[in-house]
Amino acid sequence: MTIRLLSLAATGCLALAAGSLALGYEPVYDAWAWLVWGRELAGLGLDVSSGPSWKPLPVALAAVLSAAGDAAPEAWIVLVRAAWLLALVLAAELAVRLSPPDAGRGARVAAGSFAAGSLALLADPVTPWARQAAGGMSEPLLVALVLGAVRAHVGGRPRAAVVLGALAGLVRPEAWPLLAVLGVWRWREQPAARPLLVAITLALPALWLGPELLASGDAPGAAGRARRGGADALEVLGRAAALPLAAAWPLALVAAAGRDRRMRVLAAGALAWIAIVAAMTAVGFPGLPRFMAPAAAVAGVLGGAGLARVAGSLRRPAVAAVAAALAVVTAVELPGRVAELPRALRTTADSAGSHDRLRALARSLGRERLLACGDLATSDVLVRTALAWELELPLSRVVSFGVAPRLSGAFVVGPGAGRRLHRELRSLGEPLGARGEWRVYSLDCPAASAGVSGARR
Repeated sequence: MTIRLLSLAATGCLALAAGSLALGYEPVYDAWAWLVWGRELAGLGLDVSSGPSWKPLPVALAAVLSAAGDAAPEAWIVLVRAAWLLALVLAAELAVRLSPPDAGRGARVAAGSFAAGSLALLADPVTPWARQAAGGMSEPLLVALVLGAVRAHVGGRPRAAVVLGALAGLVRPEAWPLLAVLGVWRWREQPAARPLLVAITLALPALWLGPELLASGDAPGAAGRARRGGADALEVLGRAAALPLAAAWPLALVAAAGRDRRMRVLAAGALAWIAIVAAMTAVGFPGLPRFMAPAAAVAGVLGGAGLARVAGSLRRPAVAAVAAALAVVTAVELPGRVAELPRALRTTADSAGSHDRLRALARSLGRERLLACGDLATSDVLVRTALAWELELPLSRVVSFGVAPRLSGAFVVGPGAGRRLHRELRSLGEPLGARGEWRVYSLDCPAASAGVSGARR
């Protein structure tokens, strides 16, 4: 596929992503935080003392999208969904490109279909892959950048490969060691690229640590918030193995066993990425499945290329038997994975409806009233960032409690709150307003409750 065709494919992905907004959209917790930070960055007033881990590229993109004003969340969702769709195109195209030269048309079609299908149906039990794309998480963008870097390298565009790899390194730090290997190689092979490599080497740590250092004086702050553990190395390896279609890994081994050195390099890169995630887990970082999505995407690409190689050897009884077994395994797991796609869309639509009601309630009460006696509090930590966006607040001004706080101020209670908390707030607080499943109470705050008709203790 030529660069022109890839550009057309990217345009088509953007159009489809824009059309998908009709199916519902709602950024997830982290995405709302990046949008808040992007707006603050554009206004030269960044507060990163609270919130999720800092990611330079998503925040930079959010800063650009902040020019769209209230439409910035929709623009972010379109961008991530377009990246997800483009990643499918890149996976399919790479699998076809890496197929054996003598592979027939049918084998190449099968290779591309397998690679795209394996990526579209990644199995993430923590946050479904389709939900990540639908809700604007950063991993679909990361996978598109990694596959773009691989495509550029395979296509003989080393400078573009380095730049795309650097952008991936601004989304996840796991890309850094692999980017360093690529950088050393390009340093030796292409002296003209050395200024670019030096700039990237200086920019990566500066963009990861600099904003937090300048804004809060605590450069490692995001890393500290991200270190919460929750998995061991063996669990990480199990999660990695289960991410792509089950046939992907054995077929990737078939591809890597061939004469094409590129296959072995890609396989080594995918395994190294998984090993890096496992190593980071050992020092306290969470080894979530989505962190290994790029490795799983590459495994799917290699699996597609391996499938094309197997298709050329089906006349051998042993090969045919193995192929039949892999086909049965794939057929068994496909229905469950395919069913996850509409579930993810329904989850997104339900979340969008609920959060729309929450933001409408916040707008109706107004920022001044909600902040009359201190920070805004909520029982649902996952809506903190959405409220901060809606009310144009720094994330530090919206806090969360699982119990009734002893501080004065407004408290937002959502559907995740238990009955005990609802009872406590009805007895301790004064109702300010309600919308659907959301309630807002004033706790020991006369300024906030002033003028509320029917208010009662």
